Amino acid sequence: MGRVDSESFRMMAELVASTGGTFSFDGETSVIGSEHILRIIQDMGYDPSVTAEYRDGLYGLFNVELVNPPDFDASRFMLVPNHVSDFDALVLGLLHPRVRIVSKKDWTENVRLRAFLDMHYSMYGLDRSSTNSLRGLLVDSDNFFGDPGTGGPGCKGGLDGRHYLIFSQGTISDFNANAPERVSSIASRVSDRNGIPMVCVFLEQVSFDRPTRIVFGEPFTHGKGGGFGEAWLARMRRLQDTLVPPARRPVLTRKHSSNNRPGDEFF
Repeated sequence: MGRVDSESFRMMAELVASTGGTFSFDGETSVIGSEHILRIIQDMGYDPSVTAEYRDGLYGLFNVELVNPPDFDASRFMLVPNHVSDFDALVLGLLHPRVRIVSKKDWTENVRLRAFLDMHYSMYGLDRSSTNSLRGLLVDSDNFFGDPGTGGPGCKGGLDGRHYLIFSQGTISDFNANAPERVSSIASRVSDRNGIPMVCVFLEQVSFDRPTRIVFGEPFTHGKGGGFGEAWLARMRRLQDTLVPPARRPVLTRKHSSNNRPGDEFF
């Protein structure tokens, strides 16, 4: 059944419209949205309990196009994407069976949402205001890259083909307006600590009716010096500028539009 004719799709579209088209949800609407997504994928003829079929359905729903993807099977990467909606982790977490996502604790501690997430995703819940939680992230990354048994659903071990994903902006925002201070250097620390190169990932805000393009940069390292925020922003702008037609700018809530620079209301 096509998703356009699905009642679940109409309900999901109404939920997105209620956010002003931002795809930004609180805890309760995240749960409702996840339930809609599973039903939509089933309506599309896929089995949403099978990760490969769930991925095909979700990528079809959002018209995902991958541009210059690296060889995820033969390498290990720190993925450092921009962050423009609450669906970013859901889409990027399916790039490979071994992607571990650093997510806000609001998601990982939501029991109802975890029932959905644990079917297809591997996640570390981060309390962004806690130094201990940041230290825990470093330990988690050490364990992830060092333990052959660590990975997402269906992983069978082995040291290659595993990837750690960190949203360096820390929250949803448009990097075109970000000050370097908006960008955390924690991904660079994990990269240097584990000897894993970083890959910048530019993604457009998901869309039901237009391509959602995801562009991958070349692997790089930054080292222990400062300036990661400037380096990341420059790389992300270059990736964005490769797209033809030009990349879509995200639709953001007032909160996520007012968190770019020190002194902003929600920084």
